[in-house]
Amino acid sequence: MKPGSMAAQGSSAAGGAIAHGWASPDFAPAAEAFAKVLASGAELGAACCVYYQGEPVLDMWGGVARLPDQAPWTADTLIPVFSISKGVSALCVLTLVDQGVIDLDEPLARYWPEFAVHGKDVITVREALAHRAGVPALDGEVSFADLRDTVACSARLAAQEPAFTPGSSHLYHALTIGWITSELVRRVTGLSLGRFFRDRIAARLDLDIWFGLPAEQAGRVGSVEPPELSGFIRELCPPGSLPWRAITLNGLLPLELAGPGTGFNDPRVQSVEMAGGNGIATARSLARLYAATMAPLNGDRLLSSATIADACRPVSTGPMWGTEVEGPNWGAGIMLPSPMQPMLGDGSFGHDGAGGSLAFAHPASGISFAYVRNRMAAGGIIDPQVYAVIDALGSCIAQAGGKS
Repeated sequence: MKPGSMAAQGSSAAGGAIAHGWASPDFAPAAEAFAKVLASGAELGAACCVYYQGEPVLDMWGGVARLPDQAPWTADTLIPVFSISKGVSALCVLTLVDQGVIDLDEPLARYWPEFAVHGKDVITVREALAHRAGVPALDGEVSFADLRDTVACSARLAAQEPAFTPGSSHLYHALTIGWITSELVRRVTGLSLGRFFRDRIAARLDLDIWFGLPAEQAGRVGSVEPPELSGFIRELCPPGSLPWRAITLNGLLPLELAGPGTGFNDPRVQSVEMAGGNGIATARSLARLYAATMAPLNGDRLLSSATIADACRPVSTGPMWGTEVEGPNWGAGIMLPSPMQPMLGDGSFGHDGAGGSLAFAHPASGISFAYVRNRMAAGGIIDPQVYAVIDALGSCIAQAGGKS
């Protein structure tokens, strides 16, 4: 337990779990909210971490990490975080922007000339990161062997004709955005995104976040339990449709994204670098990562305030191309507040993940937040479990601010 902190354990209800961990006294309401969520039985297993002005103030976990063996969720349990990965990979790009190596408003083809074919020469880095490149799915069959060659997948994507005029609209690039960020990083640094993240960010900040999970870490990973697919999702993603192709890699992965040993629970998927969706992390490290974008951690700050402000300029909002479905609000690779994902309001930036996990920063308050889980929620609504904790942070921020 941290010095000056309080133990944060809740009593479990029938079918619920006990919360373990700690919180500083000023953040007791958020700790109590998380403990109540676990005790209610709404989660199988989950973890939550909060940083305030560069310091950890809440670190909690509880429940079951894996149903097959009933392994408990521990302080160091890793879990697939799905599209939270996109926010992490976007931060890799933004560190290079901060260093002056990449210009968000230059054509992507300046750094990746092969991408310029079929009218894709006009798309800027900023627009591509905001899901406007027009290549939301990879053409042709995709195998597990293909996933092991990130450079080849990126080359296939660069050679494709776009599904819509690049820059004219936006459509969620569910997994292909990872090949865009990966190749952009590789072209300017010579490193794969996974290696760049490990060497240039994770090692600096002592982060337990992985793109391409080493075999020796596999025993720490929890398994994800998907929900029954809603009629809305089945209607939006019929087999063979562009959204279905984008999410499943043309049928390689299940539409539910995970099952017993399948999809993102499959060690073959977890072992490759797929920056659009297969990050594996702890809540503690995600909150720490976002904290480092706002304040120095051990004297090391990841991004300047100017870079954050520029990256948070809205680029893509409103209905997605070819649909009447409102998409998320996008800046340069990062998710901005929207009615379905308000985070802590204006100025927040981060990314959610399939099933309801969420990680973000809110510079105005100095809060960074991460909530990860393994019982996936249906999505499409403000998640009641996650936002029970976020809502409680409001009173915590006011209380902590009054003492500063």
